[in-house]
This record gives sequence, structure tokens and C-alpha cells, in this order.
Amino acid sequence: MGFYSQIKEILKVSVPIDRKRFFISGVILFFVKYGVDRSLSYFVFNREWWALDYIKNPTALFTLDPSSEDFTFYITLIGFSLPFLYLGTVLCLKRLRSIGLSPFWVFLFFVPALNFLMFFLLCLLPEGLYGPSKIIGNESSDGFIPKSKLIVSIWSILITASITLLFSLFSTDILKTYGASLFIGGPFIIGFTSVALYSRTEFVGFKQALLISASAISLAGFLTFIVAMEGVICLMMAAPLAYFLGFLGGGIAYLLQAKSKFVSSFLPFLFLILPSLAYLEANMDRESDWYMVETSLKISASKEKVWKGLFEFSDIPEPKELIFNAGVSYPVRARVEGKGIGAIRYCEFNNGVFVEEITEWDENTSLGFNVVRQPDAMKELSPYKNIRPTHLDGYFASKKGSFQLVSLGKNETLLIGRTWFQNKFGPTAYWNVWIHWILHKIHYRVLDHIRNTVEAPS
Repeated sequence: MGFYSQIKEILKVSVPIDRKRFFISGVILFFVKYGVDRSLSYFVFNREWWALDYIKNPTALFTLDPSSEDFTFYITLIGFSLPFLYLGTVLCLKRLRSIGLSPFWVFLFFVPALNFLMFFLLCLLPEGLYGPSKIIGNESSDGFIPKSKLIVSIWSILITASITLLFSLFSTDILKTYGASLFIGGPFIIGFTSVALYSRTEFVGFKQALLISASAISLAGFLTFIVAMEGVICLMMAAPLAYFLGFLGGGIAYLLQAKSKFVSSFLPFLFLILPSLAYLEANMDRESDWYMVETSLKISASKEKVWKGLFEFSDIPEPKELIFNAGVSYPVRARVEGKGIGAIRYCEFNNGVFVEEITEWDENTSLGFNVVRQPDAMKELSPYKNIRPTHLDGYFASKKGSFQLVSLGKNETLLIGRTWFQNKFGPTAYWNVWIHWILHKIHYRVLDHIRNTVEAPS
């Protein structure tokens, strides 16, 4: 067969392709494309481009100023990617035909991170796994869902996680909202959809439904981590709510599986509802409420001595708490410049400085201040350098704080620390539990150090 005939056969979608040729063709295309992108980046735009950049911040183009150099850079890469996208789509369609799967699954090729997983699976699955090759436009509807118990569970999990990942990108990177649609609607639909898709071909037991829901939630979290949307800390804090709602959704799908075909026909509408709710949340013009956290500690010293300790204490020792070592910001030292109302308090954290203006000064009794400037609440634990999720931009904000001294006797004082904050995460009640816990840890770190300082022998 001549060279041009081979090229024509490769580009012909109706001709299946085996695992070996698909793997070799895919690897060659990837490295050619990577070489082109890296050369363009280095020689034209004078910047580095690495393989991991393909899955990092996939929505960056939509958030950039069209007049910026970064926008021009990404548009150029996309332009040079079009031939590779075409060839990759053709190869995936040919491989799906060889396995016997519906061409519908080719959409996964366009999902960041999932396209690599799809390539891996297409290299493993044998030819004719689901019967004879399908002809585009004439395949049986049964080809949409695989018949193998293992494979159908994998595909139901993959399809659900991929769609919800796209919704998460839309909600956080484009709409800039972290509301109930993301943290309640997302996990519920992950659990519901993954079980509903599976139950179309196989009766699902209750334990199996929970396992499928948990797997889909876990994969969605893993993909969120891989594409550098979030770090470990935020994913761990969201996990209890996500798994609970995922199990709830999976449980409801389990109860409705007798009508699975009817239920699955409505699934696309569920995925349309989520972005609609997120859009409404993002455009609701409402001011967030203020919340207050209070922590108190008894100190064996007079009010005068404790008051002095508020302004003069040594550096706080390095924390032993896991939450601080995982990346949540913690206080290191504090100082006050000036005296009385209008003085400036600097509370230094490990990643920046809180600048606070004194608004209340009642010597030996109370000290109050407003927060003028604050650093990020955390540094995300992630393999990517300088990851900075959107939620660090004001979704949690300390507004003011105070210290109050209450005499309990001649040489005993109750020191009370308070912080007022705003929380723009939804659902508010859930995230306030985490915020209260973290702020109590921060308060206690400061109060305990003051106690150790003033109680120490002179």
C-alpha cells in the first residue's frame, strides 16, 4: 500500500484501528504537538511551556484581557492545535468503532485531564469488546451504554465527573462564585447521575450504588486537584458535604432505577439547571452578613500585666497543628505603633501581615480594631507552584477584631479574643463550621502564647 493510500486509510473514520497503531499514532501526535507548542513558546513568546501546562488552568483564555500578550499566546497555541485536534478526533472515532462503542464518547477527548485517561483506556480495551463495529449514523442505541459491568461503571463515573468538572470550571473561573449550586447541586448530581447511568443496563444494589457514587465524587475531586483548580486543604474541607450529598443522590437514583430510562432522559436538563443556578447566584446583589467567633482563656495574672502582654510578646513558636502545617495561615508575632485610637496594629502571619487600625482603646480593659489589609487565608497544598484559587480573593474576609480583659480576682484574668468575618461561600452554615474551627485555633494560638508570656517568671 502506497504512502498516500496509508494516509487516506488513517484519515478514514469508517476504518477501525487496533490498539498498537492507536497508541503509536497518539504518542507521535502528542510529542509533535508538544514540540510545536514548546518551540512557539520559547522562540516567539520567550516563555517556557511544559506538558503539565496542558491541564493547568484550562479556562485561562476566558479570563484574560484580549489586548494582553497572554491572550495572544493562548490564541496562537489554539490555532496551531486545530490540525492535531482534528487528527486526534479521527483516531478516537476509529478506535471507538474498533472496540464497538458509540462515537458519542469522543467528547471526552476535549475535556482537559480526562483526555489522557481516555487515551489510556482506549489503548487497553480490546477490539470488538461490544460486538461488531458501529457505522456512524446507523448504530444501535444499545451501543451508547457498554454491557460489561466493570466498563459500564467506569464510563458512568467518567461521564459524570467530566461534566461536573466543566461546571466547576464555569462556576469558579468564569462566574467567580462558590455557592450552593457548586457545593450542593454538584455533588448531588454526581451521585445521582453516575448511578442512574449504570442502572440503565444493570440492576444496582444499595451498596453498589454507594460505591459508584463515592467513586464518582472521588474522581471529580481528583480531577479538580489535577487541573490545579484547588489544593488539598479545600478539597478535604469540602469532602464531608460532597460525599454525603453524593450518597444522597446515588440513593435516590437507586430507588428510582425501575424507571431508569425515564430518569436518564432528564439528566441533560439537570446539567442545564446547575449553570443556571450558578449564574443566578453570581448575579445576586446582596451583602454578606458578618459573623463573630469568640475564644476565651484564663490567665493567672493581673489585668495590667495581661494588657501589657498584648503589646509585648516574643515570636510565637512554630505550630504543631496539622491544619497550619498543611497551609492555613497562622500568626507569628504582633506589634502596635502608636497609642490610643488611631494607632496601627500589625499582626504578622507566616504569609503576610494584617494591618489593623485601633478603634477602641480602654486601657487594661479592651482593645478593638478594624482590618485595613490582610494576606491570603492559606497557601494551598499542591504539587503546582504558586497555585492561587479564585476563592482567596475576598470570599473569606476578616473585618474587625477585639481583645477584652475581665478580672476574675486579684491575680486572675479572663482574656477574650473576638473576630468578625464575612463568608461568601455557600452553603454558609456548612462553611462557617470550618471557619469557626480554624479561627478558634488561631485565637488560641495567640491567647495561649500571651498566657505563657505573662505567667512566665520574671
